[in-house]
Amino acid sequence: MTYTLTAEEYILSLLLLDGAEVAASIKDEVFGDISDQLLECRLDSATSGLISKGLLSVDGSQEKVDEQFQNFLMGLTKVKRIIRGQIATDEGASTVSLFCDKDFTVQQSLYDNRVFKLFGESDEQKLGRLMDLSFNRVEGQAFSVKEPQFEKVVDKLLAGRELTAEESSLFDPHFLDVLVAKKGKLNSLYDYRLGEQVAIGALLYISSGEQTWFIENNEDNLIIAPFSFGDLFE
Repeated sequence: MTYTLTAEEYILSLLLLDGAEVAASIKDEVFGDISDQLLECRLDSATSGLISKGLLSVDGSQEKVDEQFQNFLMGLTKVKRIIRGQIATDEGASTVSLFCDKDFTVQQSLYDNRVFKLFGESDEQKLGRLMDLSFNRVEGQAFSVKEPQFEKVVDKLLAGRELTAEESSLFDPHFLDVLVAKKGKLNSLYDYRLGEQVAIGALLYISSGEQTWFIENNEDNLIIAPFSFGDLFE
């Protein structure tokens, strides 16, 4: 089952199902410091949207969420792990979240987080592509580079400037190929493990073709090494 919802429809659906905490996080991410009055107006329009999609019915003063849709959303509020990738593209950035349970549920944020696409997916190769992660880890050795050196190189690539031979020599040639191909655009990954206390792991990563490399801070240095979708579950 696939659901495509505006941000307002998504927030309203969660509020109707006592998912206020998740709804608040989406509201903050999409609308920031929106006033209660303006948010209420937006949610009023979302009611009509959900009704037109057959996901909500109104009987007098009673609002009833479609049972299948309700079960789908409630399942998302109970997962213990969410992996979120913020993927840099030439058009901007997109966000893909994996809700990890017995099965995976994908949440794609489209059009600057104004539309959310929700669907189940079991094919791990497809999940890897959605997250811009290679399915298998390429052969290669971890290496380190000073953070200021790395930032200077990324800034030059983002500006469309060529690297010097000295700058290029700082990196593994395979990683450098990926970095240049992506013009210095880096993805971000956040790994939320939910329990009594929320543990969050975060790192940068970059992919091109069948190669993915992660970039992680280690005091004054950055550690760079091959990475893959499968590494998330080891």
